[in-house]
Amino acid sequence: MNDKLFVEECLNKILANGLKIFPHDFIDESSLDIISIPVKTLVLGQEFFGAYEIITTNGDQVFHAATLDEAKFFIYSSKERNGKTFLPKDRTQIKSCIESYNKYLDNLLDEIKKDYKKYFPEGKNLLTVSNQIFQKLNLTRL
Repeated sequence: MNDKLFVEECLNKILANGLKIFPHDFIDESSLDIISIPVKTLVLGQEFFGAYEIITTNGDQVFHAATLDEAKFFIYSSKERNGKTFLPKDRTQIKSCIESYNKYLDNLLDEIKKDYKKYFPEGKNLLTVSNQIFQKLNLTRL
């Protein structure tokens, strides 16, 4: 087996088990506000006096989040690049939702690492392979 085959096998395994979608699999949809955004990739910008800037990859400002967790929620829920993102109506739910999603992503990474070590005990390309898998799944871990 080579890295390319491993990536494909791993993708198939993850998709067969059902890839969870953020935020819909982590919070009740009826408790979400829908926010219109540009149909572009969003990234975390600079922190200004405790607020976090969310920008497009071109550098255009889109939103200022009150906390880092709110910024993560905004970015994670915008990954479909369909012109909308979400934030909970009750902002106190953000932290637990982000923690659950990050735990889910970390578990995926742990499974990838475990499987990779089976085929490649030296593990020298693990970071590259796991990045490829996350990229193909349109996942980001902030």
